[in-house]
Amino acid sequence: MATTTAHPRLTTGTLGTQTVALPSGPEAPSHARRAAVAFLHRTRPALDPERDGDVLLVVSELVTNAVRHAPGGPRALTLTTTADTLDIAVTDHSCLPPAPRAPDLTDGTGGLGLHIAEDLGARVFTEPLPGGKCVHAAFDAEVSGAAGQGTVADDVLDGPSRAVTRFDEVQPS
Repeated sequence: MATTTAHPRLTTGTLGTQTVALPSGPEAPSHARRAAVAFLHRTRPALDPERDGDVLLVVSELVTNAVRHAPGGPRALTLTTTADTLDIAVTDHSCLPPAPRAPDLTDGTGGLGLHIAEDLGARVFTEPLPGGKCVHAAFDAEVSGAAGQGTVADDVLDGPSRAVTRFDEVQPS
């Protein structure tokens, strides 16, 4: 597993940030989506408003992953926007990084969430935290939404060095 030592905190120019505690059960994704809708309307990030559906889908997928795979479920959703980036961050109680897997298209058991986020142009990465982790999906305002086009400018990532695992660097086992 490859790592990079960039901290996923957004730099100066923050237009808005919101953190909401999430319930641990199946109601967490809808709770997170409602919070994201309010945040998008209040802060209007630099993303095209037509991308709001993409943002809500990624919020739902990340939170659903925490509900399904992290003991104790999700802790919180944090949304942060700058002039050129929107960061979706979901913290949970598991120290294990997400394990990408081949999507199950027959039994409906998942495997699509992280792939969907990247296909929509988000850069997905994981930040280890004491007693858990934070999974980020960051959208750059210039992302067109085409598969494989999404990156976050390296100068958006700064701060103290921490090990961050990028989803696209993880080799499926």
